[in-house]
Amino acid sequence: MQDFDNRQLLCTFSNNKDFRQHAEEIKKFYEIYSSRVFAFSNIKNPKEIYLTYNVLNMRKDAPKFPNTILIHRKKQTNTLYTLNAMNRLIEEETGQADKTYIVNWKLYENSLIITGDVSIRIIPLKIHSECSPTLKG
Repeated sequence: MQDFDNRQLLCTFSNNKDFRQHAEEIKKFYEIYSSRVFAFSNIKNPKEIYLTYNVLNMRKDAPKFPNTILIHRKKQTNTLYTLNAMNRLIEEETGQADKTYIVNWKLYENSLIITGDVSIRIIPLKIHSECSPTLKG
């Protein structure tokens, strides 16, 4: 599927007051695949909302929406993560960078793994809502 090859999963950091407005702004900023934006809340701090969505045909040098990062998803465990966080996780678990190490994703089910000030942050998530803006155009 050609669209699949051109998709990138992004995550925008928001809050429980502004996430719907941010979702509307995101639809104007990007071409969103399937016009779906998912809002996840931090189980430990429900005021923190993470908007995830796939964008189409985004160039590497294209501007990003504020407070937005590129992430990846392990579908089987619904784990969202950055590559830097995954590499740091492996280093913390093994004591070294090891490209052959297989992460036990079940330990991080329904979580967002990002880099923090000192180490990685593992944020437990639950689906908050789905915001379905219309496609940009």
